[in-house]
Amino acid sequence: MANPSWLRIGPGHVTVQVRARPGAGRQRIVRADDRGLVVALNAPPEKGKANDELIDFLAGLIGVPRSAVAIVRGASARLKLVQIATPNPETIANRISSLASAGEPG
Repeated sequence: MANPSWLRIGPGHVTVQVRARPGAGRQRIVRADDRGLVVALNAPPEKGKANDELIDFLAGLIGVPRSAVAIVRGASARLKLVQIATPNPETIANRISSLASAGEPG
């Protein structure tokens, strides 16, 4: 199965394009579209709070340490590039794809 355009596998890492929706009522993966994985966050988009929540949320959801998740581009934008360091990039990519397909409409 081919990975979506917003999900890339590299040596020792996976990169995910994320569209953040800060200030939402609850934290969740909303859906995936051609621009990326749409993630709703509780925190407001100020002083890095939403970025911290995004890192915590993704790390917990896919079962990696928080230190393995980093925002490598777009820290001050809604569209972000997140890199996840892992010795098993294929496994993490499959997990993210499964979570994205199980996202909620909205």
